[in-house]
Amino acid sequence: MTTTAPELAAGLAERAVHAARVHRAADPHGFGRRHDTPDEWNRWVRRARVARTIAAALQVPVEQVLVTDDPHRTYRTRSGPVPGDLITVTDPPTGRAWRFIPDFTTPGDGWLLLDRCPDCEAEVPVTRIATLADLGEHLDPDGDITVADEARDEALHQPGCAFALPTVN
Repeated sequence: MTTTAPELAAGLAERAVHAARVHRAADPHGFGRRHDTPDEWNRWVRRARVARTIAAALQVPVEQVLVTDDPHRTYRTRSGPVPGDLITVTDPPTGRAWRFIPDFTTPGDGWLLLDRCPDCEAEVPVTRIATLADLGEHLDPDGDITVADEARDEALHQPGCAFALPTVN
């Protein structure tokens, strides 16, 4: 006998309403204003593309990916700074939320996994992720841990953190 997960058994209308409610709850301002201007619409569409891309890379349903404004990072644009992307991927079986930010060394194809610093507990970008295997390598106790340079940025850590590298002027 084959069983279907409840979220897959729901029809398109039910899934669409659920998706709208999730987006509205996570980003009421951004979701409500997505049609206000061409710039807002373009940002919404770009974030939808980001969600589809990372969902495919991590082999999760796109409904489990939410891209919102990053409260700590901005992008520089010709018209001024705009909020960065904070990507949250929720693992369906466990409910655990994984957080990522774009990796600008590989625009659109890679991300930086956010995790806690082993010394000061600040949330920092710890490693580069482009595939499910990259995340697996980071999580595997027998894997080779490759720490992203960004993880050592002193500005992201608590004062006196041994993991951070001092800023060189």
